[in-house]
Amino acid sequence: MTTDRPDPETALVRSLRERGFAVEAGGPGNYRVTAHGGTPLPFRPRLSLPGHLLTRYLDELDRTPGATAGLSALSLTEIHLEEALTTAGVDGRNRTTAVGVRRARGVVEWFWHREAAPGDEVPATDPEWRADRPR
Repeated sequence: MTTDRPDPETALVRSLRERGFAVEAGGPGNYRVTAHGGTPLPFRPRLSLPGHLLTRYLDELDRTPGATAGLSALSLTEIHLEEALTTAGVDGRNRTTAVGVRRARGVVEWFWHREAAPGDEVPATDPEWRADRPR
């Protein structure tokens, strides 16, 4: 890897900082996003970008036909990350508490956790897709 092309973790953190996010480093691959454009983020989301998992996630995304819609896996991940950190809840505040990549059930996956806002509809159970009409 050359110095012209940073590792994906460094590239994503740099991209966030260039877009006005205040990102504080924690342990390796762990960060806190504390503000955007000088405005504090109320939940100070945890950003999880462990290098080995992030690289694996991006590689799998690149190998999945049609998954990136013509973008690079890194560019698509930048978009998803910015969306997670700027999307407002019904109360007008960003309610993200954690976002990034993790290993769950042996698979590397993207995750995004949000705190429910007063007035948000929270389903009693996980939504279920059924192809057949109920009888």
